[in-house]
Amino acid sequence: MLNIFTTFVRENPLNFLNMNIESLLNSIFSDAEYNIKDVFEQKLIEYNLSRTKALKLLNIDKDVFDEILNGTAKQPNLIHIVKIAEFLGVEVNNFINVVLKNQSLENISAIDSARKATFIVKNFDVKALTKLGFFNSEFSTEELVKKVLDYFGYTTINEFEEQLDEPLYSRVKKNHSDKMKDFWIKSAYQTFKVINNPNEYNRERLKDLIVKIKPYSQDVTNGLLTVCRALYNIGVTVIFQNYLTTTQVRGATFIINEKPCVVITDFNKNYPTLWFTLLHELNHVLFDFDTIEKSSYHLSDDNDLFLIEDQANTFARNFFMSEEKFRYIKKYINNPYLVSKFANEIEVHPSIVYSFFTWYQKELYGKNYHAAFKQFFPDYSNAITKLNPITWNEISIKEISEKIKSVLELN
Repeated sequence: MLNIFTTFVRENPLNFLNMNIESLLNSIFSDAEYNIKDVFEQKLIEYNLSRTKALKLLNIDKDVFDEILNGTAKQPNLIHIVKIAEFLGVEVNNFINVVLKNQSLENISAIDSARKATFIVKNFDVKALTKLGFFNSEFSTEELVKKVLDYFGYTTINEFEEQLDEPLYSRVKKNHSDKMKDFWIKSAYQTFKVINNPNEYNRERLKDLIVKIKPYSQDVTNGLLTVCRALYNIGVTVIFQNYLTTTQVRGATFIINEKPCVVITDFNKNYPTLWFTLLHELNHVLFDFDTIEKSSYHLSDDNDLFLIEDQANTFARNFFMSEEKFRYIKKYINNPYLVSKFANEIEVHPSIVYSFFTWYQKELYGKNYHAAFKQFFPDYSNAITKLNPITWNEISIKEISEKIKSVLELN
């Protein structure tokens, strides 16, 4: 019998640790019955053994054996469980399920708590999310899990893990910034899934629309709202989601159900950056659609991905203010009247002129004009307030998605 056990361990090293704990717990509470005592008695008859002789061969004390079968053993010895399973001809993992089914509610609860704690620390940066206000510092493990499931719209941990598309749910070991990036991605992805834009995407209509976007930057309060509604009407969904400092993600493009979905963040907390990022992402929609569709999404400024960010940056920059226009306005940059007049001529908000002037000076001449014209920059939050930007203290994605959809739909 010991030789049989040795062979099992050698051929199945730590096999019991590879069980799906969620499935295991579900089996504990299932209605299926398996009477260990009856099976053991049948094996005694089959092998023509007495109970005492069988336990002697297994080298298991009678009281220990009874505790395992009765569910009174507080911490059943794994070696004993493996030997009994082998004797009964039961697959070890299945036998563990049976043993656990007989355990006290306290022991089962401890396993469940460990499962939940592992789920949280494996997938979420609790410290960072608490700082953001997503978690409360006083939350118990149960409350942490409930917050996550309620927010993403799932009822169980298993459902959370299985229903998210595989490209969005990496099972490899993550560092803290990776966990925050995954959280950001999942939040956006689920939002787009709930919104479920019913309009058909048409690339030609997008091309026609893009050339009309620029003047709307002049309307701080309603410009972005108007553009996002127009984009939604041709199958392109745009949402605003708060920037996470650890992720370094300014924006993203997803392809969901063959339709482009764009995320803009409040990166830099800067009005011109909102417009620049929008056009950057629309460039990806126009020219990188098929490539993005293969991986489901693309994070802008993510150096690990192979899409050419320079092309998208150049597209957005030339769209608003080319280098030629910069060279014209630079000699008048300290004259607010002339800058405002120039901005009106090229159909952009004056802050965009100042923003690109600053960038060109840094890029071409190494001169730093950071914050030199901040008095001409409007409050960026005024541009996105009506679009219900996603913060990290929302109750659920379903709730915020319904608000966003109601704003984007043209009645």
